[in-house]
Parts: sequence; structure tokens; C-alpha cells
Amino acid sequence: MSTSVEEHLAHNTAPIDDMSAQMAQQWAAIRRLEAQVERLAGLVLAIGEDGPSPARDDMPPPHY
Repeated sequence: MSTSVEEHLAHNTAPIDDMSAQMAQQWAAIRRLEAQVERLAGLVLAIGEDGPSPARDDMPPPHY
């Protein structure tokens, strides 16, 4: 019976290692994407704070 367990374990070791490597790559990608989202959110907030002044909104478009 122990031979059967050892065979089962040996058969599943490679797929488990592959899945573990894929998960590690996915977590690294998630961390990079989270950092990008935070940077972009900061840029959006900065643009919102530096938005157009009220005087510019009152001016007619250049084609008038």
C-alpha cells in the first residue's frame, strides 16, 4: 500500500510544482497591477485638483 501512495505522490509532484510557480507569477503580476492602479489613481486625483479654472470655462471656444 505504501508503494501506491508513493506512486501517487510522485505522479502529482510535477503538476503541483507547476501550479505553485504559476501562482507565484500571478501574485507578482497582481502586485505590479496594484502599484500601477495606485499611481494612476494619484494622477487622476492630481489632475482633478489642478482642473480647469472657472475663468477658462467662461471663455468661448477658439473658433468663435
